[in-house]
Amino acid sequence: MEQIAQVQGREINDILEPTLNAFVPILEANRLSIEKSTRESYQYGPTDRHALDVYYPPSTCPSTSILVFSYGGGFYIGGRTLPAPADIIYHNLGSFFATRGFVTVVPDYRLVDSGVQFPGAAQDVRDAMQWVVDNLPFPDSDIYVLGHSAGAMNMFTILALPELYSPTLQPRIKGAILLSGCYTFEDMPVDMKESVRLYYGEDAEAAQRVPLALLESASVPTMRLLLGVGERDIPCLHPAMDKLSAALKGKGLSCDEFVAKGHNHVSLVFALGTGQDEEWAENVIKWIHAPHT
Repeated sequence: MEQIAQVQGREINDILEPTLNAFVPILEANRLSIEKSTRESYQYGPTDRHALDVYYPPSTCPSTSILVFSYGGGFYIGGRTLPAPADIIYHNLGSFFATRGFVTVVPDYRLVDSGVQFPGAAQDVRDAMQWVVDNLPFPDSDIYVLGHSAGAMNMFTILALPELYSPTLQPRIKGAILLSGCYTFEDMPVDMKESVRLYYGEDAEAAQRVPLALLESASVPTMRLLLGVGERDIPCLHPAMDKLSAALKGKGLSCDEFVAKGHNHVSLVFALGTGQDEEWAENVIKWIHAPHT
């Protein structure tokens, strides 16, 4: 936790660059190990943003589940491959879960600079998942979804919005892990509000489209849900998680929760593949494999 402890502040504009500076050199030192994971890229739709990477487990590690990860970026930045020197980010996550037996999928989706509006980004991620179901040779594998920040909002939208339902996809989704998402418009981080308005619409519209509002107006299928947040995350995201948890339980849905000790908003992802500060992800894997009814 030394690298994270040295980063001052909790808002994204304060932490992004120093957290990158702290973790990228460690990831670079591990690049050869990270890039040993077999990675293949595919097109799942018509534009350059409709592409995905698949990370395959080693042949000695039988794959039993598919994990689909949706990254964050406030709907205005992000990509499954980032510009150098941060180009190892997300490859580290794909490799981390692949080496632990998961066929790991990281799709791109359209951002607001393309003019996409709600629910277009979530629909893109849904389409990527549908492509996986239709094209990868794992017809009996359970699917788990993992979303971080705006990616958590995408994943919840896929689960809750009836128009995104697919009879060959949603029944295979056995669990969702939602990290550091903003589930209410009131709790939106200040630096996200403009891009959120571009994506979700003006305040009144947005208030009806964010995850907590979708939960009130639609039905979320019964599945395992795990909500997480970093201990040093953006402050407004702690009450956002609490509100979603309470609303889920109010609808008769159970969920588990965790706080990732020491982590800020972005270190949750950046730490994977460094060999340190990975406990939250190891616990997610234990949660996936734990017996459940």
